[in-house]
Amino acid sequence: MKCEKYLTILFVICMLSYYMMVDLTMAAETGDMSQSYVEPENLFIRESLVSNLKDTLTKEKKLAEYTQQLTNFSYDDCLFIIRECKEKELDPFVVLGVIKRESDFNPYAKGKAGERGLGQLMENTAKPVAENLGYVYDPDKLFDVRYNLELTITQISYLYNLYNKDIHKALTAYNRGQQGLVNYMEKNMSNNSNPAESDYSQRVLTFATEYKKSFDENLNT
Repeated sequence: MKCEKYLTILFVICMLSYYMMVDLTMAAETGDMSQSYVEPENLFIRESLVSNLKDTLTKEKKLAEYTQQLTNFSYDDCLFIIRECKEKELDPFVVLGVIKRESDFNPYAKGKAGERGLGQLMENTAKPVAENLGYVYDPDKLFDVRYNLELTITQISYLYNLYNKDIHKALTAYNRGQQGLVNYMEKNMSNNSNPAESDYSQRVLTFATEYKKSFDENLNT
């Protein structure tokens, strides 16, 4: 009788052990599946991000190629313009408009008052900008494309932020200096809805609009 009881207990223990092993195995398989399974919504988001990144890089490449054709700069220098403008939240077409107006994309351009290079920077502007960027100022380096581009874009960005993203103030100050902007606005206060708007800022923005239109047309063809 005792033997039968022991056998019955042993049988129950064996069955319990078996079911516990089955449960553990199923739980482990479920865990593996949950790690490999990607919810459709998350998969869609991931694919959208990849697609958007690809589109952004493609447009960046085409803009660099367009800029190279327009300016005859190296591809790397054109890519530098685009990425610097993106980082500083500037419109690259406006930067191109400034360079067109200042030097007609000639890195060796020199003005009568000592302006040098693509952005026609004066020493009193170029020197503090260069030093703020951690460079030793060298006036001859203003004829170097990349050096001048970095200083020019940095100065435009500084003025654009200083004047709360008023592009006419930024461009007129770039052309006339900060005090020159003040003087110009005082004289022009009653003549314009935006007293900072100048022939210079209008010309730069005209170039920028033309370049953007041309690029968009090329992008769609």
